[in-house]
Amino acid sequence: MEQVLSVLYGVSGLAATALYIPQILRYHRDPLMRHSISLLTWGGWIGVTLVTILYAIYVVKSPLFALVAGINALAQLTVLAYGITARMSGTLHEHQVGQPLQTVDSSFS
Repeated sequence: MEQVLSVLYGVSGLAATALYIPQILRYHRDPLMRHSISLLTWGGWIGVTLVTILYAIYVVKSPLFALVAGINALAQLTVLAYGITARMSGTLHEHQVGQPLQTVDSSFS
């Protein structure tokens, strides 16, 4: 049972990381969307994930646990990087100034 749960944990962790991909692609394609990223929230999640990695390494001593958390941290860092670069870019591009910001698409694509 323990081995089955370990495999399921690894698979579900990879699936959870894959679920970041559509959102990351949306940020990649639409620079305006990047301004909606909460740096506090994503930074906080990364901090919690780093504690999880340390816990996995030093307390549980589970490389699988640490690896899954580490892969999730990479996806979280990608989102955070998009948010930071959006803030660093300063103002909106000239062709976007004066235009209303687009709302988030309600579809699940």
